[in-house]
Amino acid sequence: MDSRFRSTAALGIAGLALCLSQGCGSKAPKGVPEVPECRHAAAAIAESKFDTGINHLIRQADAYSECMTAHGYVLDQEDLDQQLEHVRQVENAKWLGGDPVFIIAKRKQQLRMSPALWRPAPPAPTEG
Repeated sequence: MDSRFRSTAALGIAGLALCLSQGCGSKAPKGVPEVPECRHAAAAIAESKFDTGINHLIRQADAYSECMTAHGYVLDQEDLDQQLEHVRQVENAKWLGGDPVFIIAKRKQQLRMSPALWRPAPPAPTEG
């Protein structure tokens, strides 16, 4: 009976340790909450018959960025560059990958429309 209690207690402690490590290891989400007006502004950009490559995506990202800036947010350029560098390294590591320039350009525009890369703008300096 004593050995059964010890094994049950050991399993309980191991389970508790696992639960705590998962909770402490998780990160808080980055960025800002989704701004529906900005998402709608990007979606409202109609694709024209003259759009080639990622032109439509660029125009959507521009509309999203303008809206986010108007709402008082700034794009975290450092985080954007870091994620694009990761994409570049992954694409260059592919055996028959080719030139990743178009994949990187597309991903850049997609990331510009991600609320995870936007931060609240720093307060304007006050003159005193």
